[in-house]
Amino acid sequence: MKKQLCLTADIGGTNTRVALFDNEKLLENSCVTYSNNEYDSFETIIKNYLDLVSESSVKFAGIAAAGPIQEKSAKMTNLSWSLTERSIASITGAEQVGIINDLQAQGYGLTSLDQADLEPITIGSQSSNSNATRLVCGIGTGFNAAPVFNVGHKIFVPPSEAGHSQLSLTDKSYQAVFAKIGSVGSFVSVEDILSGRGLENVGKALTGNDETASQIMQKASQGDENSKKVAHLLTTCAGSFFGDLALILLPFGGIYLIGGVARSLKEYLKSEIFVEAFCNKGRFSKFNQKFSVHLVLDDYAALKGCRNFVMQNFN
Repeated sequence: MKKQLCLTADIGGTNTRVALFDNEKLLENSCVTYSNNEYDSFETIIKNYLDLVSESSVKFAGIAAAGPIQEKSAKMTNLSWSLTERSIASITGAEQVGIINDLQAQGYGLTSLDQADLEPITIGSQSSNSNATRLVCGIGTGFNAAPVFNVGHKIFVPPSEAGHSQLSLTDKSYQAVFAKIGSVGSFVSVEDILSGRGLENVGKALTGNDETASQIMQKASQGDENSKKVAHLLTTCAGSFFGDLALILLPFGGIYLIGGVARSLKEYLKSEIFVEAFCNKGRFSKFNQKFSVHLVLDDYAALKGCRNFVMQNFN
């Protein structure tokens, strides 16, 4: 089969992962992770990468960006970078370039995951159906969520900026915390809580201390009660918001969590705190017990999704 290199990249708020696929095969030795604060632009990373792998051009390029995609361009939400399909084509020589949101990429990558790539968080009372709607939720540097639909023989993942919608909780004991966190007046977005920055926001609101997300979770793992309260609040917010999304989208194909913060909260997400918040939906509380929630363990899921998106739409 003729070599058809596809360059893929997953640009997060903190790191960028880049890899090459030859047709359907991920070239394992081609996977490289870059720290974004060491580069002035995504284009600089790609130039560096192509030199590193000794490739002057590729046939396809699929790029996932943590930010809104408009008119074949992306502007990063938590990074002062922007990029266009034209600029990527110019650097890579790609005949076809696709830029999608990073959560869209995770959605397109679901079909390439094995059971070993997933860890159960909760198992719903209704068996997951791979032909049904699925939902991906990313808790990392930022937050986003996107549905995954089967349309004929294709996958369709619409763009979304769910992290910037308003977060609300019925638990009044959290209102004082929310009042200290509101980014614009009293508005508290989902990302103000459910993200790495959110961990730090909640930590400062509850304890008055300026600590990084990793410091908070490390102290929580060591039994620090204040840090555990921070993790509990995030877990409650995650359960409540994901439960709302489940009712809106009916993802009987499963809910899939990705991102470093989601992984750091794994043991809390497996607790009754998460389940109770997820199912606390009035007369539909029992209905929400139907849905299964999984944690995605594959670091390259978004890159596989970029490749799947390009092959589905351009090949």
